[in-house]
Amino acid sequence: MMLTSRTLFALTLGALACLGCSGKPAASEPPLPQVAAASPQAREITDTIDLDGTVAPSATVNLVARVSGYLQSAPFTEGQIVKQGQLLFVIEPEPYQQEVKLNQAKLEQARAEYQRQQVLMKENATAQSSVETAQSNLQQAEANLRLAQINLDYASVRAPFDGVIGKRTVDVGNYVGASAGGTVLATLQRLRPVYVNFSINERDLLRLRTAQGRQSASDPKAGVGSLQVGVALQGEATASAHGTLDFIDNNLSASTGTLSLRATFENRDLHLIPGLYAKVTIPISKPHPALLLPATAILNDQLGSYVFVLGDDMKVARRDVKLGAEIDQAREVTQGLAAQDRVVIAGLSGIGNGQKVAVQTGSTSQ
Repeated sequence: MMLTSRTLFALTLGALACLGCSGKPAASEPPLPQVAAASPQAREITDTIDLDGTVAPSATVNLVARVSGYLQSAPFTEGQIVKQGQLLFVIEPEPYQQEVKLNQAKLEQARAEYQRQQVLMKENATAQSSVETAQSNLQQAEANLRLAQINLDYASVRAPFDGVIGKRTVDVGNYVGASAGGTVLATLQRLRPVYVNFSINERDLLRLRTAQGRQSASDPKAGVGSLQVGVALQGEATASAHGTLDFIDNNLSASTGTLSLRATFENRDLHLIPGLYAKVTIPISKPHPALLLPATAILNDQLGSYVFVLGDDMKVARRDVKLGAEIDQAREVTQGLAAQDRVVIAGLSGIGNGQKVAVQTGSTSQ
């Protein structure tokens, strides 16, 4: 069968059409990385030095049985506040009461004998040595009575200052005071005021001295009694108590390279309990305006700290920055950013310098 030129042309067109039907579809472009962007937060801040500290009582005393005997009573509630002079323990007092009475009688006898010897001496009816012996016996009787009264006082154990009493170590009815040094009955702590002990390293110490100016350079104890200190406990974002620096040690520890300091807090509500961890904050500047970014938006490499800034063309560019204070979960940016810049704060893992991105709706402000 003969094929005409018109027939061949039709077959060729059909074949080309079939080839077009069987070809693979053109590849689509990958989706753009999704990021969140925000402008730096403009806020007034105060530069601080943040340190780790521990709460400690301003005074601690072990209440000790200084005389022996059976513990008769303990008229207090464990763990409660007690007042100075409050009766806390009573050791059977009767033996010591009788000792006082006995020595009172001996004193009266010794006094009468001394007076009699003085009368006889005036009449030349006794020797001078007898008068001196009577005087010595009188003085001994006075001393013995005083000792008996002291022991009787020791039978009543009282609070030496206002504080919080701990758990008693001996139950009523036990014999106490027989061991060397006496028997510890309980521990009393003064918590108003309370101390926070902390240490500062050499770098921060120099920052603190610089902030205090010339006074600190000439006086190693500058700031004691005047420098304000704040503390925050675990879970507290800001300082919950404020006190005053009251102690600076003489020299840095050779083993840790730190200097010991202490601050005093009134602690009227007993918010600070001995043993608690405390984040210590010392202000070293006056309040000043600053630009803050979430700490998670700041990256670091061998060249230093940087962020990604979003341009009008929806491309990100690396921007090197200088950092300042840590404020909660944010960092102060002292150089490298302007208030109107838009900084990538989320989605950082999938982007690079000069890459085009897609910004999540509603994420371009902070």
